[in-house]
Amino acid sequence: MAGYEWSQNKIQGRPDDISITLSAETMEEALQKNNLPDFDIILLDLLIPGTDPVENVKRLKEKFPGKPIVILTSEESTAWKMQMFESGVHAYLTKHESKKTITRTLKRVYKGENLAKEQLTTEDVAKAEKDDEYIFNIILKPSERAILTLFSRELRMKEIADKTFMTETAVGKCMHKMRKLFGVKSNSGLMTKLIQKNILKKASYGHA
Repeated sequence: MAGYEWSQNKIQGRPDDISITLSAETMEEALQKNNLPDFDIILLDLLIPGTDPVENVKRLKEKFPGKPIVILTSEESTAWKMQMFESGVHAYLTKHESKKTITRTLKRVYKGENLAKEQLTTEDVAKAEKDDEYIFNIILKPSERAILTLFSRELRMKEIADKTFMTETAVGKCMHKMRKLFGVKSNSGLMTKLIQKNILKKASYGHA
């Protein structure tokens, strides 16, 4: 699931007893596999179309309990790295890593090591906590993310309140909190910032 051809080129064929047992193009394909040959590590791409990375880790851990998961991705975001470690992965690798680094990491994970503390420094955490993507995915509650998504679809406060089973006052307080978190003064400014950074999908949005 980390890109079969890429993984083959990076890992397969090395004289270090590491090989790819099987692969899957989608999460559903991976989760439906039964009677699998023995394997030691799940190598997982971060961004699989149509899926949520956190949910992917959760589902794989439920399907294959005890099997460590290593993320292998082109995404170098510290926010995503933090989120994946919080979800329970053992290591986070980017695809620009050398074959030597990837091999060494996989061997350490195979021996039972969790590389979270090593790969996620105090500086990384401090940086991520100020990162808009981290705030959106980690700090905000699901209900608050839902409010932002609905607001980006040009819904008014009353419509958002009805859909989220909240009062208009509560929705207004949530929007105020989120404007403060993201350092903007208006709802339209908040939407613009999140859309420009691809944190929310581009859409029309309401006014402050």
